Amino acid sequence: MGKLIRLIVFFILLSLKLISQEYRIFYDYSYKKDSTKIESIENRLMVLDIDKKGSIFYDYYKYKKDSLNIAMYYKDFHFIDVSTIKVNFFIEKQYPNFKTIMYTYLHSNNYAILDSTKLNWELSSEQTEIKGYKAQKAMLNFGGRKWIAWYTIDIPIFEGPYKFSELPGLILEIRDSENNHIFKFVGVEKNNTGYSNFFKIHKFNNKTINNKAFNKLWNEFKKDPAKNYKFSILNSSIKASMSFDGKSFSQNDVIRDIEKIEYEKIKKNNNFIELDLYK
Repeated sequence: MGKLIRLIVFFILLSLKLISQEYRIFYDYSYKKDSTKIESIENRLMVLDIDKKGSIFYDYYKYKKDSLNIAMYYKDFHFIDVSTIKVNFFIEKQYPNFKTIMYTYLHSNNYAILDSTKLNWELSSEQTEIKGYKAQKAMLNFGGRKWIAWYTIDIPIFEGPYKFSELPGLILEIRDSENNHIFKFVGVEKNNTGYSNFFKIHKFNNKTINNKAFNKLWNEFKKDPAKNYKFSILNSSIKASMSFDGKSFSQNDVIRDIEKIEYEKIKKNNNFIELDLYK
């Protein structure tokens, strides 16, 4: 028992030493956005930037696109074209207690969702090899799904993609039991600017709430997803009727079409990572 405790302490100290340095870890994220079309799979390159203060997990190409607008940012120009976003969340973990916050939006509102869920991992003796690293298996029930992870003690950082962390090494791969969401390790590099630069670009007036409060907002949104659009139209200078391409449309026609589009979006975007958050 004493030997085991010394080993655990060793890995904790080594992990803290590594975390005091800055790393960028790349993951391939494949997911099925629509559960009714399981053959349709999307892929994104995701990044986990690690700093002594914490980590941030995000869509790399979305970040690169935003990086081009740094100059505009410093001119107080704050704009997100949500229509171009495929992965609509960022995950921050704050050290040393791994306080986890998901930044996301619901229609036109930004939210910081504080998640206090404890990750109760079940460790297995089963091993495999991933990208040249010896990996060990772990299982977890989280967000309404069963997850299988493979981690390596060869990279003793207690981190991983999305909200997953606190295993005795870096998570190289994690997937749910139905293969709807899969994160695979691509590579790692030293990087001392990613974490700090991310927060220079992304500074929003997020309202901080918990999972329960967000779930309530989600269910309210599902009942009337076009609410904000309707408010804008009814309180704008748009006339009671308008013409386009030789056809006449009333305000009600426009609102009805928008409602149809928004309800269709909800139907198709139904296979979330955390089913419990959007139930």
